[in-house]
Amino acid sequence: MTLEDDVVTAVTVTPHATGGTRQAGFQQQFAGGIASEVVGKDIYELKVSRVAGSSLTSSGFNAALDDIKRQALAG
Repeated sequence: MTLEDDVVTAVTVTPHATGGTRQAGFQQQFAGGIASEVVGKDIYELKVSRVAGSSLTSSGFNAALDDIKRQALAG
Protein backbone atom coordinates (compact mmCIF):
# COMPACT_ATOMS: atom_id res chain seq x y z
CA MET A 1 0.00 0.00 0.00
CA THR A 2 1.27 3.43 -0.94
CA LEU A 3 0.11 6.51 0.95
CA GLU A 4 0.38 10.22 0.35
CA ASP A 5 -0.90 12.49 3.13
CA ASP A 6 -2.82 9.52 4.64
CA VAL A 7 -4.60 8.84 1.32
CA VAL A 8 -4.13 5.50 -0.42
CA THR A 9 -2.56 6.08 -3.83
CA ALA A 10 -1.86 2.44 -4.75
CA VAL A 11 -2.36 -1.07 -3.39
CA THR A 12 -1.09 -4.48 -4.39
CA VAL A 13 -2.38 -7.77 -3.01
CA THR A 14 -0.57 -11.04 -3.68
CA PRO A 15 -2.87 -14.04 -3.14
CA HIS A 16 -1.49 -17.00 -1.15
CA ALA A 17 -4.32 -19.53 -0.96
CA THR A 18 -3.69 -22.67 1.09
CA GLY A 19 -7.15 -24.21 0.92
CA GLY A 20 -7.53 -25.19 -2.70
CA THR A 21 -8.78 -23.71 -5.94
CA ARG A 22 -11.96 -22.21 -4.50
CA GLN A 23 -10.00 -20.11 -2.00
CA ALA A 24 -7.53 -19.20 -4.72
CA GLY A 25 -10.40 -17.99 -6.89
CA PHE A 26 -11.81 -15.78 -4.15
CA GLN A 27 -8.38 -14.36 -3.42
CA GLN A 28 -7.80 -13.61 -7.10
CA GLN A 29 -11.16 -11.82 -7.30
CA PHE A 30 -10.30 -9.82 -4.19
CA ALA A 31 -6.83 -8.90 -5.52
CA GLY A 32 -8.38 -7.76 -8.79
CA GLY A 33 -11.01 -5.58 -7.14
CA ILE A 34 -9.36 -4.09 -4.06
CA ALA A 35 -7.77 -1.07 -5.75
CA SER A 36 -11.12 0.33 -6.85
CA GLU A 37 -12.33 0.08 -3.25
CA VAL A 38 -9.41 1.75 -1.46
CA VAL A 39 -7.43 4.05 -3.79
CA GLY A 40 -8.28 7.67 -3.11
CA LYS A 41 -9.55 7.01 0.41
CA ASP A 42 -8.14 8.14 3.74
CA ILE A 43 -6.41 5.22 5.45
CA TYR A 44 -7.87 6.11 8.84
CA GLU A 45 -11.44 5.89 7.50
CA LEU A 46 -10.82 2.73 5.50
CA LYS A 47 -12.32 -0.68 6.20
CA VAL A 48 -13.44 -3.11 3.54
CA SER A 49 -16.19 -5.69 3.83
CA ARG A 50 -16.90 -7.45 0.54
CA VAL A 51 -14.71 -7.00 -2.51
CA ALA A 52 -15.56 -8.62 -5.86
CA GLY A 53 -17.84 -11.14 -4.13
CA SER A 54 -15.21 -12.18 -1.58
CA SER A 55 -16.08 -11.45 2.04
CA LEU A 56 -13.69 -13.71 3.97
CA THR A 57 -10.58 -12.29 2.33
CA SER A 58 -11.59 -8.84 3.57
CA SER A 59 -10.91 -9.73 7.21
CA GLY A 60 -7.30 -10.60 6.39
CA PHE A 61 -6.93 -7.36 4.46
CA ASN A 62 -8.40 -5.35 7.34
CA ALA A 63 -5.93 -6.99 9.75
CA ALA A 64 -3.05 -6.01 7.45
CA LEU A 65 -4.54 -2.53 7.18
CA ASP A 66 -4.51 -2.21 10.98
CA ASP A 67 -0.79 -3.08 10.95
CA ILE A 68 -0.12 -0.48 8.27
CA LYS A 69 -1.98 2.16 10.30
CA ARG A 70 0.08 1.33 13.40
CA GLN A 71 3.31 1.55 11.42
CA ALA A 72 2.25 4.86 9.89
CA LEU A 73 1.50 6.31 13.31
CA ALA A 74 4.83 5.07 14.68
CA GLY A 75 6.44 6.84 11.77
